[in-house]
Amino acid sequence: MINWITVESNSIRKVGYNETKNELYVDMGQRQPYCVFSEVSKYAFYHFASAESVEDHFNSHIKSVYSQVIV
Repeated sequence: MINWITVESNSIRKVGYNETKNELYVDMGQRQPYCVFSEVSKYAFYHFASAESVEDHFNSHIKSVYSQVIV
């Protein structure tokens, strides 16, 4: 089950986390439903979701660190 959190960002609408699979979901409101990143800890997810700038945190600590899963 994916637990979604709405975030304040110009480019990211909401983020979700599947604790069973350790997957992070990022909904950017574009054509594809969302991006999925694997092997993300619950701590990393909550740190990302509560970041002062979700977009900056995504670019610095998620996109460049974790592997994106093709859905």
